[in-house]
Amino acid sequence: MSHNVLQDIAKSTELELLDPGNAGTINLDRSLGVCSVVTAASETRKIGSPQRTGIIITVCLKTDGGDLAITGAGGEILNSGSGTETTATMADAGDVLTLISVDKGSNVVWAILANHGATLS
Repeated sequence: MSHNVLQDIAKSTELELLDPGNAGTINLDRSLGVCSVVTAASETRKIGSPQRTGIIITVCLKTDGGDLAITGAGGEILNSGSGTETTATMADAGDVLTLISVDKGSNVVWAILANHGATLS
């Protein structure tokens, strides 16, 4: 039933995305996903290129063993505050970055929807 869609999504474990490990790519095969990352040292993750607009992904630093640098597969993350960034760095457990795929010219790119604790550069 359509009136329960948001409640069903909120209860679903299908939102969880596998952490690919250091230097890995987080690939999103659905419209909404959450990837909890554990670092053992200073590490990197790339977010795969979005295939269409309207996809939402959240990355959170679950356990901080070192900083986490996140980049978009296309080399950029749109930031409404200052334009285009290439890296979002999380330094503390609980840091969260939520991105949404949007049109930019003829490309589909990641744009920041919410940021709690990530430093952009």
